[in-house]
Amino acid sequence: MKGSSPLIAPTPLHVREARRKRLIYGLLTAFFVITQIVWVGVPVLMAVLWSLVDPQHPWSFPQLFPEKLSWAQWAYVFKYTNIERALKTSYSVAPLAVLLSFVLSLPTAYVLGRKNIPGKKVFMLVVLLPIIMPGMVVALFLSRVFAAFHLTQSFFGLVLAHTLMGIPYMIRVLTTSFESIPQDIIDAAENLGAGTFVKIKDIFLPMVRPGLLAGMVFAFTTSIEEFNLTFVIGTPTFETIPTILYSFLGYNFIRTNASVVALIMMTPNIILLFLVERILKSDYLSASLGKV
Repeated sequence: MKGSSPLIAPTPLHVREARRKRLIYGLLTAFFVITQIVWVGVPVLMAVLWSLVDPQHPWSFPQLFPEKLSWAQWAYVFKYTNIERALKTSYSVAPLAVLLSFVLSLPTAYVLGRKNIPGKKVFMLVVLLPIIMPGMVVALFLSRVFAAFHLTQSFFGLVLAHTLMGIPYMIRVLTTSFESIPQDIIDAAENLGAGTFVKIKDIFLPMVRPGLLAGMVFAFTTSIEEFNLTFVIGTPTFETIPTILYSFLGYNFIRTNASVVALIMMTPNIILLFLVERILKSDYLSASLGKV
């Protein structure tokens, strides 16, 4: 008919559904990005700025940014505190605590992950109690036990205390990794004549490796950031990075120095997380290509 507008075909249902999904995905992505910027990016940026505030030009409201930046606060921390000794202690204790956590957790995680035992859930809850209870309560209870065996104010006692806090993470992650190994693969290997050593080397270790790395990261960062156990069991003989950090957060609150120590403690952990992420991605890529 002349002069009539052409009819517009309705949008197919699958197209509308795809648009709706894209919209929801976009909103969720934007929410996640904004949340991460507010929750992570802003505090890190503030810590960086506070660590670079020049002592001669204080930063106060209503200034949006510091008037002048300098490395004076970093120089002060390294010159007038025991940060170097604390770094040596922290990065000596943490690797040993991770190693001990792995050795002590592996048999338990294997049994929990591969065997049907009664009371498994209750036992797992008991294992997780050290990280569920308040840290200072755990430290005070352990200090009595450690004092009875003369382990307070000793390097081995400090390593053992940090190990006990890393074991729950290691057991939980390794248990899940062992549970995820299909029994069919193990049965097939046994039918082909594979012995215990071959199964461990070619099946268990490759398939547990991602969980092992994750557990090591949890145990390592827990040790580096542990304050309560170090304060109760190790000080004043041993100082770690958190004990120095808390000294700037107490009665004499010094925001600039606390920011410096916080960045010193945080930066290696971030680098470690990125390295482990790369290793895990390469593992998954190799597995997808059939190289594992």
